Amino acid sequence: MVTNEQQKKIETIIVNQWITPVFQPIVSLKDGSVLGFEALSRVSQPGLFDNVEELFRCAEECGCIWMLEQVCRRAILQEISNQKEMLDQYSAKIFINVNPKVLHDGKFREGFTKEYTKRYGIDTDRIVFEVTERERVEDEESFCQAIEHYKSQHYQIAIDDVGSGYAGLNRICNLTPGYIKLDNAMVRDAYRSPIKYAMIKGMVEFSHSSGTLLIAEGIETKKELDLLIELGVQYGQGYYLARPQAKLVFDNRQAVSEIVEKNTANHIHNHYGVKKYYIGNLVRTGLTVAPQVTVESVLSYMKKHDEAVGVCVVEDEQVLGILTREKLFQKLSGRYGYSLYYKKQIIDLAEKNFLQVDARTSISSVAKIAMERETDDLYDFIVVKEDDKYDGIVTIQDLLKKAMEIDVDLAKCANPLTGLPGNLVIDQEVKESVESGKKCTIYYFDLDNFKAFNDVYGFEKGDEVIRILADVLKKNAGSNDFVGHIGGDDFVMICENFQTVAFSEKIRIEFEQRAHMLYREEDRVRRYIQASNRHGVIETFPLVSVTIVSSSNEREAFGSYDEVVSTLAAYKKTAKVEKRQLATG
Repeated sequence: MVTNEQQKKIETIIVNQWITPVFQPIVSLKDGSVLGFEALSRVSQPGLFDNVEELFRCAEECGCIWMLEQVCRRAILQEISNQKEMLDQYSAKIFINVNPKVLHDGKFREGFTKEYTKRYGIDTDRIVFEVTERERVEDEESFCQAIEHYKSQHYQIAIDDVGSGYAGLNRICNLTPGYIKLDNAMVRDAYRSPIKYAMIKGMVEFSHSSGTLLIAEGIETKKELDLLIELGVQYGQGYYLARPQAKLVFDNRQAVSEIVEKNTANHIHNHYGVKKYYIGNLVRTGLTVAPQVTVESVLSYMKKHDEAVGVCVVEDEQVLGILTREKLFQKLSGRYGYSLYYKKQIIDLAEKNFLQVDARTSISSVAKIAMERETDDLYDFIVVKEDDKYDGIVTIQDLLKKAMEIDVDLAKCANPLTGLPGNLVIDQEVKESVESGKKCTIYYFDLDNFKAFNDVYGFEKGDEVIRILADVLKKNAGSNDFVGHIGGDDFVMICENFQTVAFSEKIRIEFEQRAHMLYREEDRVRRYIQASNRHGVIETFPLVSVTIVSSSNEREAFGSYDEVVSTLAAYKKTAKVEKRQLATG
């Protein structure tokens, strides 16, 4: 119920137009570029309404919502016009919140004609109407018609607060918006909630199939940011990236760096399977209690919460012991179990010898350790710590499920002979290396005289040669380097640092030493074999070797992806010619 004092305050704000817009960046979670800015309204005079949501709620109750929103929109458009140069610099869109009850009002349409927005120097295709899902729409059909009208005027539509309101997927399906904004309640601590994780993952899949782009609101921690990137959410906003501010600017270089680095790490994780995927990504919230809490209290909680897998006894952010649900009930069962233990402190029953790992430990390492435990402890949950403090738990089910999921994804794009990523992934890696501007060296490896070896020794031996080269490359690659198998006898390696000639020579020597052991002794001694050339004529061929060429941005920036590929192809051709000339004397 709106009081007379509140109504007078609202009227004062409207009459004096005491509204100031602020802008929060909406950022690509792929590369940190700016998609647009959400325009938010603030009361410019103190002592009226400190809570903006309360202001709009009261304005709607007392019938002033249209006038208040009009003041807000006018202030937003005027400020955008003043900062038009900055808006153009980012090629950014402006996201404007609109109450669904106002959107199909005739006066609103008049206020957003093309002619009206042109006064402020803003094209309609730069404006995105954010329609909140929190508000009930009485006439959904009329509402949808209004949306179609704005789309025909080249405005774009975003459904705001998805996951918190009335219409859900029905409204999304009816409106076919360009953007879906995930409510901050769905994003908050999603890395700890299997349900939120699954919901966001499902929305990402929907996004891919429908062509609608996702924007995650309310990102406040690095863990939330990392999870959203991992799941493939395209855009995000929140205090961790940037707070709302008066200027149309985004200058959080640290956040951009973290976004780029996380995407790079994700590529590596996906390409090499579980060994590079960290256990911290699977952490869920566990029940934690102080050592002095009674067994009776924990038991009561467990009976009310079937999802609780156990309890961690924590003091000063350190885990002193754990007790799984099954073992708790087991101890309390039997003729005297309950009477013996229910008044004791939980620390007395907790197991002090438990598996605890750092959040940056790889899934494969944790799985190996977990599966080597004693039979009684085999399916106990795993405690995860970060910065040497308790972070959460991971169940064996979650661990094995994720490991299998990653391995399946890896298998889809891997070369069946070597298990290395194939052409699709290689193209993505090279493009990202070229576009990121980070220092790197891109290598191309191609075998010489391989066809002749295949013809004389057979395909099985030929496959062994290829596997040897793959093994040599993997062994010499750094922990953050990428190795891919183009197909046949062609490979690519991307090193995150600039490498010397000695690096290439080490690979060449190691490969040739191992590959030459596949030849018969007489062929190794004379250093050549005889085979038919492409024209069917018997010819002498040297032993198999590897041509290695590279390109780096050490002295000059990479050009386009096509330029890098063309450069490497030209280098390879030149190197092959030089080798043949040396061989023929």
